[in-house]
Amino acid sequence: MKKLFKEINVKKNVKKRVLGTVVLAGIAAASFAGCGNTSSEAAKSETVEALNQTDHLNIAVQPIPGYLPLSYLQDNGWVEEALKEEGYDNVEVTYTEFESGPPENEAFASGSQDVGVMGNVPTISAAAAGQARSILGVAYNGEKTEAVLVAQDSDITSVSDLKGKKIGLVIGSIAQDFLDRLLEKENIGSDEVELVNLASTEQQSALATHQVDAIAVWQPMIAQVEAAGTGRVLVDGTDVYKCENLISGNTEYIEENPEIVRIFIEQYARAAAEVSADTAKFSEQYAEKYSLDADIVNATISDMNFQVAITDEDIEDFQKTADWLFNSGNVKKQVVAKEIVNTEFANAVEVK
Repeated sequence: MKKLFKEINVKKNVKKRVLGTVVLAGIAAASFAGCGNTSSEAAKSETVEALNQTDHLNIAVQPIPGYLPLSYLQDNGWVEEALKEEGYDNVEVTYTEFESGPPENEAFASGSQDVGVMGNVPTISAAAAGQARSILGVAYNGEKTEAVLVAQDSDITSVSDLKGKKIGLVIGSIAQDFLDRLLEKENIGSDEVELVNLASTEQQSALATHQVDAIAVWQPMIAQVEAAGTGRVLVDGTDVYKCENLISGNTEYIEENPEIVRIFIEQYARAAAEVSADTAKFSEQYAEKYSLDADIVNATISDMNFQVAITDEDIEDFQKTADWLFNSGNVKKQVVAKEIVNTEFANAVEVK
């Protein structure tokens, strides 16, 4: 696979050299023609030269198994290597770790991050708050990566039994988006259940001690609760929720540095392909990083699709999340998902 990516990069180098020759020839022709548009041509040339001239690529990461491809990418230095191979020797690549989406969004708002990974809810919330963000790809999705769990001895056997019950979750998170869609499908109003705002670290204990009747959570919490015998899955996101986790970036940075962004997405796809091909191997390799047993990591990532590319179905799902955020009052601006999606990189032939 590494050889394949090097061949792709070589071809792109050739393409860049040819493009440079064409641009120079065009400028020369305009000069000899003396048509009075020399300043215009010079401006175009300056614009071309200004592209991809940044000296940094700041990548935001989160320490969860779903973003394992990014950790693997970082550990191998593939982005740095590919940038040098294509002539971007002066671009410094930095990786900054964030515990969740909100603080990562703050870093994007301050301009300190260029690209990164996070869930659909914080990504779209950032756009609704006025951040110039573009969705570049799908880091992972998977219907079984979100679930409602109940205690092992619970008499709750169906979603309809959740009426009037206390459900613990992180309010305003991807879990609430999932729960609302689940309840809607079963014709249960959101006001017919009692939501209890709990940090993910509090949810397992709250379920075990019957402080709540159920919890709406994501992986790896699902696998951890099941392994501990604390609870069981009542229902997951199958046919209800795709659980989209996204690769996004600063729109201005993307527009000014398309080749650098392309290199990043291609290398991310390379890492995602390797992780997908042997989840057991990478679970063993990264278990310590996530402070989890390898079996838990493998159970977590085995249900994930590290697809990178963006489909029309994905965009429809992004829109449902945008609608939920607005209709629930979590954001004040309605986001049109297709307007913040950029498929140029993730849907390119090299990535597929």
